[in-house]
Amino acid sequence: SDEDSDDEEQKQEAPDDASDVSDNDGAIVINADRAESELAAPTDAIVLHEDKVHYPSASQVYGEEVRTAVLDEDAMDLDVPLVEPVSTKTNRALANQQVENLQWNFSDEYLGAMVSNETTQTRRGVAIVGHFHCGKTTFCDFLIEMGQRQTDFFGPRASLNAQDGGGPRYLDTLSSEQDRQMSLVSTPLTTILPDTRGKSYCLTLMDCPGHTNFHDESVAALQVVDGAVITVDAVDGIMMLTEMVVRQAISDGLPLTLLINKVDRLIIELKLPPRDAYFKLLNIVESINVLVQEASRGRYPKLSPERGNVTFASSQHGWCFTTNSFANLYLEHYDEGGLGEHLSVNDFAKRLWGDSFLDPTTHTFHKKSSDCATPGVERTFVTLVLGPIYKIYTACLGERETDVNKLLRSVGVLLSKEQLRASTRPLLRAACSRFFVTANAGFMDMIVKHVPCPSVASKGKVAR
Repeated sequence: SDEDSDDEEQKQEAPDDASDVSDNDGAIVINADRAESELAAPTDAIVLHEDKVHYPSASQVYGEEVRTAVLDEDAMDLDVPLVEPVSTKTNRALANQQVENLQWNFSDEYLGAMVSNETTQTRRGVAIVGHFHCGKTTFCDFLIEMGQRQTDFFGPRASLNAQDGGGPRYLDTLSSEQDRQMSLVSTPLTTILPDTRGKSYCLTLMDCPGHTNFHDESVAALQVVDGAVITVDAVDGIMMLTEMVVRQAISDGLPLTLLINKVDRLIIELKLPPRDAYFKLLNIVESINVLVQEASRGRYPKLSPERGNVTFASSQHGWCFTTNSFANLYLEHYDEGGLGEHLSVNDFAKRLWGDSFLDPTTHTFHKKSSDCATPGVERTFVTLVLGPIYKIYTACLGERETDVNKLLRSVGVLLSKEQLRASTRPLLRAACSRFFVTANAGFMDMIVKHVPCPSVASKGKVAR
């Protein structure tokens, strides 16, 4: 029938797996087209590394008619590399170049004669130690500036913060120190500084790092010096590394002196009145004494401005003083009512700290404010020391140019028109560096009085 014939035609047209295999004279033959398609499909066969083809050949890319050549080596002569290496100048060479530009007020021969002096009576060696970012390197820059012929040698740059590109930071001789704005190694410096009497001394400083990771640098520096200058931030106070270096200096048997740096932060940042600023400084001195007495078991003397082993400083604004040097400064600028004739400098300096009150009516000193004829009398450190400093800061921060010039001329400070019209920080540094020009020698007085010379200190080092 017609239906049966249609079914037979569909069966003939439908592919059959058996049709791929035929019997040719008793041999089994597989369809070639089907075999090639199956071989082209991906398999799990193992292919050796040298047989793998990762990239097309040159003939496949450019064609059979194109002749290609491959050079295994670069035959081109290049004098300049395509990617030049980054070359940075070592900061030590830069530091040496900067040192050559300094204008010292002494010659190299005079410095050599001071160093080679066999008596060593005019030589001192101290380490500036303290916590991180308490102003040790900036204070060393300030001491370098004191040895220059010009008063404000570093100019406005020294009044800026380190992150703003300020300060020469001569003792940060490594490029990593300049980039990170912190000292990484202890760096020595030898200079000549005068005391308040004008006598010159050869001072060797060791600027020590303040980070706890580099405490070993401070330990090594304390082994070779004759005294330690404990540097404390006036705002932060005693920190962790401060305690570490105090205990290390006491274990080495070194005499201690105290440097309270960044006193300007009490005025500018905290905006404390003079009375509160005095109590803040008093708290730092008492806290240091508690630490020293605990670490030394009562063997070390007390640190006090009355004894002359405490210095107040603002290295960024270019001033430092002890009570003795400020007494000379006060008698030079404010000698009124016969105060300088009836008191010696040492007696006056002892009354510039602690519970001492000067009666403005009778010009006599009292231990209590209630004993004064004038009510509400403040301590002498508040009125005679912090008072003039606050007046200078107040004038430079908020007064007009004519008022600032009038105030500074009244205390013997003469500034040019460019300095008076400068911004606040350069103006403060220019004014303070000239006002404290004689009081800055108080730091050298403290070192000479409380740190022995090498010939004397070596006996204790050998015994230990």
